[in-house]
Amino acid sequence: MQDRYYIIAIVVILAICCLGGYVAVSGYLNSNPSSLGFLTPSTSVTSVVVVVNTDTPGPVKSATPALGAPTAAPVPSSLGAFQTIAAETTQGPPTPTGARPAAPPTATPAAVPATASCAGFAFCPKGGPPDYTLGVGGDPCRANYIWGRVTDKNGNGLPNITIRYKLISTGDVTDAQTKSPPDPAGIYNFPAPPGSVWQVWVMASGNQASPQVTVMAQAYGGAGNCPTRLDFVQQ
Repeated sequence: MQDRYYIIAIVVILAICCLGGYVAVSGYLNSNPSSLGFLTPSTSVTSVVVVVNTDTPGPVKSATPALGAPTAAPVPSSLGAFQTIAAETTQGPPTPTGARPAAPPTATPAAVPATASCAGFAFCPKGGPPDYTLGVGGDPCRANYIWGRVTDKNGNGLPNITIRYKLISTGDVTDAQTKSPPDPAGIYNFPAPPGSVWQVWVMASGNQASPQVTVMAQAYGGAGNCPTRLDFVQQ
């Protein structure tokens, strides 16, 4: 009977010790939670972002890209996420618009250049109208002759005035004299094949007395001055 009491006392004492140890351990663990790390397996957390496409996307402002830079445009993929595609921008010179200006017409030698200056000369050149009474052979503007009249300030013909003419293609220079009655006073002419180009001027006392004028032997177009007539008027 006494042995039983001993056993019960020992069991009670062990129970009290176990309970005290449990309380001590629990209090320690509660005050030091980091000490449980060796009991908890390490895990990694992966963040998952889910993009949900809506049927009606809101308006998006986009800035105009600089020339030469790729333009990014979001497009929905088969997985519901957005992919990015790059559209290359080609930079080049602007395409000209409008009609190309027409080429200027080829200049034709005129009987009297508009810029001819008579300063310092005794005679000034001018173009003359077609004239059946003065033209060579009754032709008002004969294409195979260069012709004209030299007059004074009052329009009277001056005979025996030297006209010098040079064929541009060869450089040959020749002199002619203005005519006297019974021909119309002051008239001169010389043969000039159609298309040939000449320089014509007045000579006086061996010196140039007028500007040199370029004339082409050509057919008359029916309007304006005769292209083969070149008059000189005394200043």
